[in-house]
Amino acid sequence: MKMNFSWNFRKIFNSTSVAIILVIVGCGPVSEDILSSSAASTYLYVAAGACYSGGNTTFTNLTASNIVYRINTVNGIRDAVIADYNQSPAQVGDTPVGVVAKDLTYLYVLVENTTSVGSRRIERVERRASGSRSMFSNNITALSAQLRGISTLSSGDILLSKSTAIEKLSSANVRITAGANPYVNAPGGTCITSTTLISKVLTLGNGNIVFLHAAAAQNRIGIISAAGYTAAADCKTSQAAPTATAFPVAAAYDATNTTLIVAYAGNTLATDVNSIYAYSVNETTNVISNPQKIYDASLYPVTYPYLLYGISEMTYDSVNRSLYIATAISTVTTVVNYAIEKFTYDFSKIGVSNTTVLTRVGSTPFYPYGIDTKCITSMFVGY
Repeated sequence: MKMNFSWNFRKIFNSTSVAIILVIVGCGPVSEDILSSSAASTYLYVAAGACYSGGNTTFTNLTASNIVYRINTVNGIRDAVIADYNQSPAQVGDTPVGVVAKDLTYLYVLVENTTSVGSRRIERVERRASGSRSMFSNNITALSAQLRGISTLSSGDILLSKSTAIEKLSSANVRITAGANPYVNAPGGTCITSTTLISKVLTLGNGNIVFLHAAAAQNRIGIISAAGYTAAADCKTSQAAPTATAFPVAAAYDATNTTLIVAYAGNTLATDVNSIYAYSVNETTNVISNPQKIYDASLYPVTYPYLLYGISEMTYDSVNRSLYIATAISTVTTVVNYAIEKFTYDFSKIGVSNTTVLTRVGSTPFYPYGIDTKCITSMFVGY
């Protein structure tokens, strides 16, 4: 009922807005983006597909939501479904596992497909309801293993995790290798062995690559040279997970304070397993240090009045200092109910009062679970 009321109110409000805009601009066409701009200045862009959340869910490419949409960051209402991979022109088995900004007009959507041979790809999708979609890349070499995450660089180039390695594509869709290998392949040094399940990839302010590796006895975060990996020295550093059964599933970077926020997950409520840590990063020496635990599900509900369990993704809005976290709302072995929580993030409390670094916005999830949250694979805040 709450959602229907909000939708009806927004519909009436937008109808009034249309009338006002028509008076101002005459009878010319009014774009959807102009109409929606009255409700929010930014949106949370979301991909819901077959996710990795530390072994807590069994959603597949055929049972996940398989859509890309955006949520109003002010009121938490879904504004538009941008791409539906359950309908044509999608192929059977398509599941969106990554969404990032290409520019102010388009997104890149990373599409995994284990059903239709040769269907893994990156699409260029217009940022609007039922946006136009076109192929950016279906490079069968670069996209040869399970796809898990995507990140864009300031140059316009793309990094993507294909579980066993990290690939790089130029903005012109040219595969960039390190020698004859993927851009990051079988790293050595303290990064050894990280070739089983690279769950996410992102970059630091200096361009160096952060990867999350989730595999038994090899669960860690690591930093690789911005130039890729060709020798052991290109593994700058690594940091083991806080416990052997905690698998890194999501990360966000507070560039202003050079702090890496990492979420861990696993299917137990034991200490440190379903937790969030903040790490200091020295971008000159590439050292990760000073681990500070800012959340632990084992302390729910006594210390923390909210549950974060089986996290699958998170993203940081540096403008509003908000952290969005996609999480299960229960602790069952096979989680099916995921929601998105919104928190205010206070860097000054790290190491001083860790339980107050994150403050939940509202008393209920920012975006509740439903048919479009099975399961959240990727998020970012943008216009």
